[in-house]
Amino acid sequence: MKNLFMACLFILIISVSVEAQNIKPYTMTDQLKLNIPLNPVVSPKGDKILFTIKKADLQKSKWVTQVWLMDIAAKKYFQFTQDGESCTNPIFSPDEKWVTFLSVRKYLNRESETMESEAVQLWAAPLNGGEAHNLTFLPGGVDEYCWSHDSKRIAFLSNEYNEQKEKEKSINLKIKKDDYVYPEEKPAKILFLLDVQTGKIISSFKLDAGAEDISFSADDQKIIYQTNYTGEYNDEQKYDIYSIDLNGNETQLTNEPGPETLPAYSTSGKLIAYITQTVPDIEFAQTDLNIMNPDGTGKKNLTKDFDLSVNSFVWKDDNTILFTVNEGTNEQLYKITIANGKIEKLTNGNMVVSDISVSDKGDLCFKSESANTIGDIFLNYKKLTDFSKQLERFNPGTQEVVKYKSQDGKFDIEGILFKPKDFDPGKKYPMILTVHGGPYGSFKNTFMQVYGTKVWTDKGYIVFAPNPRGSSGYSDRFAQANRYDLGGGDYRDIMAGVDYLISKGFVDTTEMGVTGGSYGGYMTNWIISQNNRFKAAVSMYGLFSLFTDWSNSIQPSWEKMYLGYYYWEKPIDMNNQYISRSPSFYVQNINTPTLIMHGDKDLYTNLSNSREMYQALHSKGTPVEFVIFPRAGHGLRNEPNQYIDVVERATRWFEKYIPVKK
Repeated sequence: MKNLFMACLFILIISVSVEAQNIKPYTMTDQLKLNIPLNPVVSPKGDKILFTIKKADLQKSKWVTQVWLMDIAAKKYFQFTQDGESCTNPIFSPDEKWVTFLSVRKYLNRESETMESEAVQLWAAPLNGGEAHNLTFLPGGVDEYCWSHDSKRIAFLSNEYNEQKEKEKSINLKIKKDDYVYPEEKPAKILFLLDVQTGKIISSFKLDAGAEDISFSADDQKIIYQTNYTGEYNDEQKYDIYSIDLNGNETQLTNEPGPETLPAYSTSGKLIAYITQTVPDIEFAQTDLNIMNPDGTGKKNLTKDFDLSVNSFVWKDDNTILFTVNEGTNEQLYKITIANGKIEKLTNGNMVVSDISVSDKGDLCFKSESANTIGDIFLNYKKLTDFSKQLERFNPGTQEVVKYKSQDGKFDIEGILFKPKDFDPGKKYPMILTVHGGPYGSFKNTFMQVYGTKVWTDKGYIVFAPNPRGSSGYSDRFAQANRYDLGGGDYRDIMAGVDYLISKGFVDTTEMGVTGGSYGGYMTNWIISQNNRFKAAVSMYGLFSLFTDWSNSIQPSWEKMYLGYYYWEKPIDMNNQYISRSPSFYVQNINTPTLIMHGDKDLYTNLSNSREMYQALHSKGTPVEFVIFPRAGHGLRNEPNQYIDVVERATRWFEKYIPVKK
């Protein structure tokens, strides 16, 4: 018996050792190699699903997205497009004969008989197999498209192309007469109608530069769309909804003070659903689901008394709308019955539901991810895929949602605590505080995170991700609570979370770091200007001076939304929040070693923010390093190799100043 026990113990030890050997360190390169399904859409008959997978081509440092096709009955899926260029926005034709998608792959210009590949074009491939061919060869490319319900026509939007202007631009470029003039007028959008049988464009209509989000009415006689008129990002609060018939006659359907967006006809075309906001001039107000008649009359807010924002929706039938709601650290699925206004919750627990679509017979398809999964496709609540098996070779730790009270007692605050593997609450760990962007964003309780969260827990760090006031996913009051108080209550909410975790006894208060991007970068800069509790900071594409940010951003309305005024409208003193809430005016307090990273093509938070911060810290002798990424826009994720570099640099910075004790 003793020998049998020893043999079993030996086998157990060997199996555990083998399992441990199979577990590998989790790196950002590993994360970018994961196959994660995106944007699933169920076919009209409910028998197939299209989705995409975005992969990193590290040799060329570019993202490549390909279309995948699933046969539901066979429970099999395969890569549908094979070209080396990205293929996006796949849609089934209503008769399920074709799969259409957008791509910049090389195409034959049937007029010039030459191969071209400069602009995104619309492509079609037979669903039952065969080569894809381009349906368009427009110099202005294709922005978006939609099928008519009878499968006879495709509507698409393209940028207006002026051949004479382009020739003049090319000539001027050669003689270096290439100055920039502001304001720059964006090209108008052209709405084209293509006859599927002949492959020819049968009509076109000139729309505003801001036209987008097109879809056909149920009888295919009208197209609905939204526009902010200019196409400028800064005019995001000015969207109205229009319809246009096949003769080019336009009708304005909404004209409210704030934006009306995402218009969609009901299945019979008797109603139009769309989104509005509780406050017209701020991007962080609650979004509500509305309906109206096709002529714009009979407007009704369906979620006026539902104190959470509607993110996306689809019509299930004429009397039912399904919609997703950011609910704390999760995103759940709801439905509303039009006839009686009843709202029902359809999902619960730790899950983030997205990309909902419905077949003609009512089959519901969506994607869901969680703390332990990276995203799988569901049909009628049944899981069809198991992409999360890819995580079995890693063990970067666990995570949980923590809740605590704000310092002023006004709110219950949530955050996500990411713990390293084999976490021992009796030990003390270095902690990295992360702050999300927005501020009207939030951390979800999912495995996948934008920052290097799992890379850091794999190395032994605790990572804390709070959702302070101003975050999305909570009440309208919560979302607007940092208006006129940027860097005030939100800052104290974050620090209250840090103190809450410290009180648990497992945080090494001498080894804490902080990082974030965009608003998270602003808050990182603000935190180290207000206290010296953190021994390392990584500031990414953040705000340093609110003057500088307002002057250089494509969204100067952001400061006006949060501060309530332009800087010149109040005396330039410490009572002016452009000064009192700018980290730049507290630079004398910043002693934290800081790594600053920014893209030189960032249009939202301009590079000048980080350049000013570097100059100030370098001049006063604070340890600082400044990394500029060429070609990189907001988020530093345009190129996969740069994305990896961002996380690796941040990791080395934390390992240098707040090392994990072995």
